[in-house]
Amino acid sequence: MFSIVSWNIQYAKGVDGLIDMQRIADVIKKGGLPDILCLQEVSRNDPDTANGSDQVSELQTLFPNYELFYGASHDRQGGKDGGRRQFGNLILSSLSPLQVMHHLLPSPADAKVRFMSRQTTEMIISTGSGNLRLMNTHLEFFSESQQLAQVKRIRELHEEACGQSREPGLDYPNSPFALIQRPEKMIICGDFNFVPESSPYKLVTASFPEHVPDLVDAWNEIHPKNKRTPTCGIFDHKQWKKGPHCRDYFFLSQNLSPQIHEVSVNTETAASDHQPIRITLK
Repeated sequence: MFSIVSWNIQYAKGVDGLIDMQRIADVIKKGGLPDILCLQEVSRNDPDTANGSDQVSELQTLFPNYELFYGASHDRQGGKDGGRRQFGNLILSSLSPLQVMHHLLPSPADAKVRFMSRQTTEMIISTGSGNLRLMNTHLEFFSESQQLAQVKRIRELHEEACGQSREPGLDYPNSPFALIQRPEKMIICGDFNFVPESSPYKLVTASFPEHVPDLVDAWNEIHPKNKRTPTCGIFDHKQWKKGPHCRDYFFLSQNLSPQIHEVSVNTETAASDHQPIRITLK
């Protein structure tokens, strides 16, 4: 079995208002350590979020047996003790990836809303059943036009990788031109900031050209008749006035869907405003 946990940890700020990374780690370990952990809203040296702490270093201490790969959505001056003020997504992997790439996602102009830069980290992982691509992301909240542009870019990256898989470039080993093939099989997870009825959700799962595997919602593949478990708004009713609902997902290429063993949500913890979600593959 191969497991991934995805969680928007809100820079370790619980519903009680306390920032406590040890509590985040305890929740993850209690649920069983996954092979890969994908976190969103991880802060470094930013006095406006986590009191200026370097949460990447904290997580490396708490999870010493994992490699950490940080994708900063923004990287600014004014950090604690003169450091860079960063905010973004983090992957912790017990498997050393073959390749890691960080992609900045588009934010087309939208003067009516506040917004921040968004990104996705893509890594190629060798598993017992072959290689796959894993992407960890956190999309815009306030602008649907930006969400749609970001989903479009993610779809372009998937189509690009599938094209490279079918027609790989020339391989020049032991050089910067050495070829590491991007497989068609892909999982993307994170806080997508949209609900299942939205236009961006429908765009994620829209059909691709015939030679590209479609992306499917893992929850629907394994729980086709079950009501969806909410991933936010369960405990934090101040930020989420609409109550419990879903914004966090695992989408995966259709050629991976037969390997899904389980998709679940931890609905017991209030260590963040979102809930941890887990997928297990055969």
